[in-house]
Amino acid sequence: MISRPYNTKESGVIEYLVYKEGNSYVGVCLSFDIIEEGDDPHKLMLSIQEAAELHLKVVRDKNMSDELLNRHTEEKYWTIYFQAMGELQKPIASPYQFLTSYPYYFYQCRTA
Repeated sequence: MISRPYNTKESGVIEYLVYKEGNSYVGVCLSFDIIEEGDDPHKLMLSIQEAAELHLKVVRDKNMSDELLNRHTEEKYWTIYFQAMGELQKPIASPYQFLTSYPYYFYQCRTA
């Protein structure tokens, strides 16, 4: 079981990974268990981010359970993610293309 901070509709962190696998790339939103495959890593990162942002928007707009913001992906992807994070600490270039954490916060203006 992967231990990560608990995401809510008000705040949280969305973690992404795009890496090369064979002749194509795999894009993963680790926080929401969204996985895509593609040929262009840049387009794939944009696509996986868009899918995650849409997921977050739907959960917020429909006031759905915060559990839907904590559907972590399979452990094998977290292993790749943590390995890539470790590689970033070394002077040797990582075989992984993108690795990012995206914090989000939701502020709702209330009128009196």
